[in-house]
This record gives sequence, C-alpha cells and structure tokens, in this order.
Amino acid sequence: MYTLHKKTARFFSVIIMALTAGLLLVSEVFALTPQEETRVDNLLIAVGKQEQLLFIRNGSEHNATEAESHLRLKLGKTKKRLKTAEQFVDNVASKSSITGTAYQVKLPGQPPVDAQVYLTQLLSETDKAAKAQ
Repeated sequence: MYTLHKKTARFFSVIIMALTAGLLLVSEVFALTPQEETRVDNLLIAVGKQEQLLFIRNGSEHNATEAESHLRLKLGKTKKRLKTAEQFVDNVASKSSITGTAYQVKLPGQPPVDAQVYLTQLLSETDKAAKAQ
C-alpha cells in the first residue's frame, strides 16, 4: 500500500511539472518579441511628444506626458499576454480595462477621435520612420 502511495505521488508530481512547463511555454509564445516591444516603445515615445494632444480617459483629460505614462503602466501589466504592437493598441491602449470605455484623443481644432484610430495611425507613422532610419 505504501508503494502504491509513492507511485501515485510520483505520477502527480510528473503531471504538475508537465503542466508548469506547458504554462511557461505558453507564456513565452504570447510575450512581445523584442522587435514588437520596440514598436510599442516608439509609439509611446511619439505619444509623449505630442505637445497639443489631450488624452481623454473615463471623462478626464490628460496631457501627452500623462498619457504616455499611463500607457506604459498598462503595457507593464499586460505585455506578457500580447504578441504584437497592434494587439497592444487594440486591446490595451485604446480603452479602460475597468469600465471598457474607449479612450479618445483630441488635437487642437479637431473633434475627439477614438484612441484606437489615432494610435493605429501613429503606429503606422512610427513604423515608417523606423524603417527610414
């Protein structure tokens, strides 16, 4: 009976190790690659440089520096679950994770636009600038 208990314990420890290894592999599959992380970083730097930008989240207006800081905080909490810069824009940077409300961006003389639209365009611009270097 003692031998059966040892075999059962060994079996479950092997199962637990296999599941743990599988979770580690899965988390690596979804982590941002260095190239994608650079794309996101370039995007966030560009956001922070938009002196006239107002970033509207949950009804409050924030300047570009505050927007960059907030998005970096969100990136830090989610980058292991993301594969691409586009996923960051679509799933993290464009809406509140608490309320689900879309963020907006307002530039002088223009009506507010959804942050997803603005950030997608800005990502395209930063990608082009990076390729030109």
